[in-house]
Amino acid sequence: MNPDKRRRRSLLLSRALIVCAFLAACAQGSPPQLNERVFIDVGDTTLYAEIRGKNESAPLLLFLHGGPGSPLGVPIFRAYGGRLLEDQFIVVYLHQRGIMKSPRVPDSSHSVNRYVDDVHHVVGYLRHRFPGREISLLGHSWGGVLAYLYVSSHQDAIHRLVTVSTPIDVESTIHGRVAMILQWAQETGNDEAIRDLSPLKGKSVLDDFEAFKILAQWSPVAHGGWARNLSRKRIDAAVDYEDSFPVWLSEQKHIEELLLTELLQLDLRDEIQQIGIPSLCIVGREDVDTPWYLVQEGVKNYGGHVDLRFFENSHHMPFIDEEVLFVEAVAQFLNPE
Repeated sequence: MNPDKRRRRSLLLSRALIVCAFLAACAQGSPPQLNERVFIDVGDTTLYAEIRGKNESAPLLLFLHGGPGSPLGVPIFRAYGGRLLEDQFIVVYLHQRGIMKSPRVPDSSHSVNRYVDDVHHVVGYLRHRFPGREISLLGHSWGGVLAYLYVSSHQDAIHRLVTVSTPIDVESTIHGRVAMILQWAQETGNDEAIRDLSPLKGKSVLDDFEAFKILAQWSPVAHGGWARNLSRKRIDAAVDYEDSFPVWLSEQKHIEELLLTELLQLDLRDEIQQIGIPSLCIVGREDVDTPWYLVQEGVKNYGGHVDLRFFENSHHMPFIDEEVLFVEAVAQFLNPE
């Protein structure tokens, strides 16, 4: 058989198996073989984590959700990509400090360095709980920033790294966000968005509260927003704490404000030069929050091999918009054989 045809057949078969596994899981609601809820000591507090998987001897995948402070990252990922990945990995869903089911902490303990140190403690716990097991990191957006910062100093502890919709340089990302939303507005003939956004193009908006309000208004609208394919039914079926969301969402804004100064100064180009482990970088072509072309430029600084994957029909959450393709890409990268 022609090698190209063989590869295409293998790819189609792999995708079909993933789809079948997903449909079977939805139909049967079969629980994972491993389903632990733990609190992990990180020094000044504890962090809640769910450890789930169909095979107790599988490699570990630690998921770092976006935010910061968001109570939506874990349930959305569990509902859309996580349950499929649980077929091949032990997936660890970490609730970051002071968020969701992790205990609340003083305002002074919310700092980027503390969050990175938390990852170090959690990885240490997993290495003790599952001795000799490979641990990979999967970080989405802000979670990808944490993953980069952690691995730049502790790459010997991590097998492989996956980042999804992750900015490399926050200031450039904000400028790119303005430009990409404005381009969408021009292509769709949205005169109101053009009027609001045109004065911001090329200007520094980091200290401009009104400019941030304008971005916050149009980011959820451009290309349908990150939640355009989100199903509340899927989320409710995946979690048991939806009643707490209103309180947690109100807390998110406070945590964002506590970290805002540090967040706006983040530039990871130097840090990622230090990373040598293989990396998969996934970004959506329609993601106005983390423009794809800036991610492409940023990962040129990566110290090791990086597999940059563009998801043509995805916004900020490719594991929602192109779920099967996402799981397939992650699984093949983490288990290349």
